[in-house]
Amino acid sequence: MSKPAARPRRPLPHAVTHHPVTWIARAKPLAAAAAICANVFGLTGGQAHAQSASSLAAAPTPLTLPAQPLPIRLGVLSRQFGVSIGGEAALLEGRLAPALNGSFDLQQAMDRTLENTGLVYVRSASTVTVLPAAEGRAGTLPAVTVTASAPAETASSRVEGFIARRSATATKTDTPITEIAQSISVVTRDQMEAQGVQTVEQALRYTAGVLTEVTGYDLRYASLNIRGFDATLYRDGLRVFKTGTYGDWLTEPQGVERVEVLKGPSAVLYGQGGPGGIVNQVSKRPTSDAVSEVSLSAGNHGRYQAGFDLGRTLDADGTLLFRLNGMGRDSRTQTAHSQDDRLYIAPALTWKPSAQTSLTILADVTRDRMTPKSWWPNQSLLGTYAEGRIPVRTFAGEPAFDRYDRDMHSLGYLLEHRFDETLTLRQQLRRASFELDYQHVYATAIRGDQRSANRASLISRSKSDVTTVDTSVQKETATGPLRHTLLLGLDYQRFSGSEDIGFGNAPVLDIFNPVYGRAFIAPVTAPSTAQLRQLGLYAQDQMRWNRWILTAGVRHDRADTVRRSGATEASAEDGKTTGSVGAMYRFDHGISPYASYATSFVPVVGSNYRGTPQPETSEQFELGVKFEPAGAGHLLTAAVFDLRRQNVTTLDPTNPLLRAQTGEVRARGLELEGKSRLSAGLDLIASYTYLDAEITRSNDAAELGKRPFQTARQTAKLWLNYAFRSEAARGWSVGAGVRRVGPTVADTYNRYWNAGYTLIDAAVRYDAGPVRFSINVANLTDEVTTANRAQFYGQDRTVTATLGYRW
Repeated sequence: MSKPAARPRRPLPHAVTHHPVTWIARAKPLAAAAAICANVFGLTGGQAHAQSASSLAAAPTPLTLPAQPLPIRLGVLSRQFGVSIGGEAALLEGRLAPALNGSFDLQQAMDRTLENTGLVYVRSASTVTVLPAAEGRAGTLPAVTVTASAPAETASSRVEGFIARRSATATKTDTPITEIAQSISVVTRDQMEAQGVQTVEQALRYTAGVLTEVTGYDLRYASLNIRGFDATLYRDGLRVFKTGTYGDWLTEPQGVERVEVLKGPSAVLYGQGGPGGIVNQVSKRPTSDAVSEVSLSAGNHGRYQAGFDLGRTLDADGTLLFRLNGMGRDSRTQTAHSQDDRLYIAPALTWKPSAQTSLTILADVTRDRMTPKSWWPNQSLLGTYAEGRIPVRTFAGEPAFDRYDRDMHSLGYLLEHRFDETLTLRQQLRRASFELDYQHVYATAIRGDQRSANRASLISRSKSDVTTVDTSVQKETATGPLRHTLLLGLDYQRFSGSEDIGFGNAPVLDIFNPVYGRAFIAPVTAPSTAQLRQLGLYAQDQMRWNRWILTAGVRHDRADTVRRSGATEASAEDGKTTGSVGAMYRFDHGISPYASYATSFVPVVGSNYRGTPQPETSEQFELGVKFEPAGAGHLLTAAVFDLRRQNVTTLDPTNPLLRAQTGEVRARGLELEGKSRLSAGLDLIASYTYLDAEITRSNDAAELGKRPFQTARQTAKLWLNYAFRSEAARGWSVGAGVRRVGPTVADTYNRYWNAGYTLIDAAVRYDAGPVRFSINVANLTDEVTTANRAQFYGQDRTVTATLGYRW
């Protein structure tokens, strides 16, 4: 059996004429050359483009393009259809392509674009070349552009390189990012591998508007916020729920194709959620290209891991495809007596009975056996004691008692059926179960001798079952000159969870000479339960007219929430309507300014409120601009926003035993983000965030005007990656990054702050043929950082070496 071709190390740019081509071979007017061209391009006489009508025919794509210079138009079509399109610059410069407004396949778009220009085109398997009509009819080719072209990108496919150009997270339709009137960032698989991330949360370290690891180096949670508020997690467009007090579903990055961050309220398509935004983790799926890769990695703190990623077509006609991801890890961590062991396997199967129908089944099983990190008293890591600061490696818990055993299972499917070129039905469903057995001894106060710590203990045993399903119909239509992409959907979420939780005492610990194993009484637990049912109906219209793009959506939710703890029961039945609208104008040269407005809500459940609790609501105004010059390998974005969270819980001024919903938190800010191919082999990722967050309403006067907990005013991040081009160093690349995070708020009243920090990351990588090797270092200078209420340490210097083999 022949070996499948290895995946290219990095993408080559599409052959657009105002970008340097790889090389040009001049063809001589000889009969032999003419015969070769006729064979390569399938020329049999007549018009040059007539030979490729069938190969150029594909599902029509909605296009709304103004009259524009021909080189720019060819770059746009190259990206839209995933085909390299080019020709000699002198031939194309100075020509104008007419406006396009409608649905076109590639042949129709090229015919219209070259109308009345005196030019024609020929096509091979991977390129479309524009040439003078006379030469095209004669079947000779004066210049052949040689390029490599990646398959057309989709909203769920692998992206070669760091720049993703399409997403479905913001609209639930496969849409170019530069046509979305809202801020969205995408971290590709190649970026995750280049930066050697060990968790999905770490993949977002270089993303604008996102503050990661706000509870430090934490194996329990994805502790991140967006624009100053907790993020809501999704996987493949379906919500991932937290279970109990301490149970968080952490997706294994081995099974993730890309991570997408939609910033700001997003209730119109997703229902209840926080105001900051959502993180959508897109799973690896079966592909028609063979995937065969195994890897071994080792790192400091005794980290050892093995993984595999396998995929094939199972039949000759490619209607049945499978993929299997898995990994196993045995690891210590930066804290003494801690453990981070994981087993993970994720099979996937795709069935395509016809060109119109696709069904993908996704399953995964994850088993974590961990020992939680050290948990110190609030603000204690800011001080010095009898022998200095509390050491990073000191374990505050009890080795024989502490554990964090987590089991996660899910099974679901993604169904899509196209009735015709304008009507598509989609349904996504997932059933998931979660179980956690968590025991932890933690420090509560430093004693007067400045070396001993009082400690407490907790036990939390929680489990949940979740069903989520989303069904939508997409319709392409027109009303006069206005093109519409209509989306009508219905989603349902059902969560049922329980937790047995209790707190108790634990023996005193000498911080600088710890002795473990003293007997203590384990906490007695009390049961509690929680149920949620949410049904949402939503509608969205993406409208295009000439250079204008207008997106509007509306949604109505019915959410029923019940929580029981002992004899106490609290419930909320909320019907809520939310909406969003965004407008964008697309100028020439890839500049697209936009404005948008969006809302969201979160149900509030409790029994000690004055009156009936109302949902927390949020609204956001955003102005931004996106810049993607055709064929130049850049995607730059800028956004300013005003985001307000309302109905926030605060003290009741008339009764200290009750709570009221009269609080408000406001966040304003600026976000800049860029991903760019600066030159051949040199890639850049950069971001800057300025966040002005403030508590603007509260019945607690000490809170007014203060910055919210776990927020930083400024962050700046930069990553450079260089792939050597010389023959001697081919396959080698180096990367380096710097992350600057300003001081973060460590208590409600802004009396304590975690110090700002600057961290340096580095990578060396070899990727050629079947072999892949990398060394990644996070926090190269081993800076000590604190997080949350200055009770947790951040990640110390972490070194990981990985060896992979493809076949």
